[in-house]
Amino acid sequence: MRMWTSAALALMMPAAEPAIPFADIPNVTIRSYEVAGGDAAAIRRSIDAARLTDTHDGARVDALTTWRYRWRWHRDAHGTCTAASEDVVFSATVTVPRLANGSVAPDLRARFEHYLQSLLAHEDGHVRNGWNHRGDIVAAINKATCATANAAAQAALEAIAAQDIEYDRATRHGLTTIAPLT
Repeated sequence: MRMWTSAALALMMPAAEPAIPFADIPNVTIRSYEVAGGDAAAIRRSIDAARLTDTHDGARVDALTTWRYRWRWHRDAHGTCTAASEDVVFSATVTVPRLANGSVAPDLRARFEHYLQSLLAHEDGHVRNGWNHRGDIVAAINKATCATANAAAQAALEAIAAQDIEYDRATRHGLTTIAPLT
């Protein structure tokens, strides 16, 4: 499995390919798993054989985004614990298929790239959900006491994860948004 940051992957892609939708978000790594085939059906079988498992519901998926937060807070002179936006660090890993054989017909490569771009657009929803809600963790810590700050941050994290689960439920894990390969 190869790993790239979104910025490195964007540089590696030919100019004709669309940009990575979440390239503007720091600390996002893209991993790939290799798939191959001489036609769309063979590539689809290769993807199906290598599909990933979403730990939230056990569904097998073509791509998967996982994100993490690290947080800290500070005790001020009055004994109050607070956090600021820079105290919450977000990171994500997006895993997608990569066409391993370079000798496929140009029209098949174009179809795969269109499929991949739509897959990345779906995963962008997961990345942005995590990125856009990192302030929820700050707010939770700032409403808590020093003794309950970690639990409050964890509860905020669980609420963010629930939004991700709802996004997948609403899109049927991207089935309604991802362009079919065939």
